[in-house]
Amino acid sequence: MTQQANFFKLGLFVIIAFGLGAAFLIAFGAGEFFKTETLGETCFDESVQGLDIGSEVKYKGVKIGTVKAITTPTKLYNIQSNYVLVTFSLSDDCYVGQTGKTNTIRIQKAIAEGLSIHLSFKGLTGAAYLETDYSGQQRIPLDINWDPTNIYLPSSKSNMKRMGDALNEILDNLSVIKLSDITMELKNLLETLNQKANALNMAQISIQTENLLKEIRQTNQILSTSLTSERFTRLIADAQDSFTGLKTIVDNAKQPIDNTLKDFEKAAGSTKSMATDLEASLASNLGTMLDSLNKTSKMMEHVIWLNSDAVQRAVENFEDTSENLKQLSIELKQYPGRLLFESSPEKNTPEKIKEGLKTDEN
Repeated sequence: MTQQANFFKLGLFVIIAFGLGAAFLIAFGAGEFFKTETLGETCFDESVQGLDIGSEVKYKGVKIGTVKAITTPTKLYNIQSNYVLVTFSLSDDCYVGQTGKTNTIRIQKAIAEGLSIHLSFKGLTGAAYLETDYSGQQRIPLDINWDPTNIYLPSSKSNMKRMGDALNEILDNLSVIKLSDITMELKNLLETLNQKANALNMAQISIQTENLLKEIRQTNQILSTSLTSERFTRLIADAQDSFTGLKTIVDNAKQPIDNTLKDFEKAAGSTKSMATDLEASLASNLGTMLDSLNKTSKMMEHVIWLNSDAVQRAVENFEDTSENLKQLSIELKQYPGRLLFESSPEKNTPEKIKEGLKTDEN
């Protein structure tokens, strides 16, 4: 009886433990089980060695999903293609720098603004993962001739791919270079240099160089002797004294020159003031004179207009007087003595003229 009771307790313990374990798994795994995902896919025209199912998908280092499948478009869509097709899932809280109500809207907006995906590697381990970024890398213009089942994210070359392409281009450029031709040209250049060197008269050049050095030494000695001679020292002292005297003269003449310049400035100011005053005086007096002349002319015109008859009579009298003076001058020319001794001759009449003519005939 006691043994049966122990088996019952053991079985009950196992059942309770199993139930608790199942409840624990359901409680802590239900979130992952019911979690929604957004599937996406991309193509690579390069090797994806190191990328496995379950590898991470990141956005600037932040995990946003995992790799679900690695296959080819030929197998999945039954078309001819040499690309590698990678399917991945994106978590529901994937924002990739965009806003929107659903994950699909955010991903589509990011793709429209240049989001791309490329293959990256974790250090030197060789393990690969997918990295998404607006890095500005040039997208690969892959020819997609099928309708993707999931959201298609354009790919760009990985760093290893770009490095390999650059190395291949360098090697291609090196292969174009003909090393044999370069070697031949260098050989010809060395031979030409040797010929030129042999053609030079090194002995004559050495003699000329030695003579030049001797002349330079002699010139240096002459300059050293001249600079240390007493005459040169005295010349320097005289020049220093002359500069000192010149400085003294300039300093002494500075004040008189400044005073003279100030006097010239004052004289210029006085001349300017006089010219200004004279101009103002002439302008004022000229205006006054013009006004007086205008008034005088108006007054003369008025006087002449009021005494026009008297003026006319005076003019007539003046004409008669001038006529009488003219007649008197004629008579004085004919009878100059009558002005002192006799009275004026009688005037000739027609009767007297006839009598005179008769007397002359008899």
